[in-house]
Amino acid sequence: MAAARVKPMQTPPRPTPRESTEAMVRNIGRELAEIEQGMRGCRGDLVAEPKLTGTWMAHLLISSKELLHNLLIDTAKRPQRL
Repeated sequence: MAAARVKPMQTPPRPTPRESTEAMVRNIGRELAEIEQGMRGCRGDLVAEPKLTGTWMAHLLISSKELLHNLLIDTAKRPQRL
C-alpha cells in the first residue's frame, strides 16, 4: 500500500488593497468613454455595434455592482471601540 502524501500547509493569499471609490469612479468613466468612442466608430455596423453595446451594458452592470459594494463599505457604521 502506498503512503499518503502530506501537502505542506499553504498560507492564505494576502488581501489586495481595495480601490478607493474616487479612483473607481474615475476608472469607470474612462473605460466607458473608450467604449463609447469605439461605438461612434462602428455606428451602423450590423455586427460590431451590437457587440460593443453588449460590452458597454455588461461593463456598466459589473462596475455598478463593484461601485455599490465600495460605497456600502465607505458608508457603513463602524463598531464602537470600548
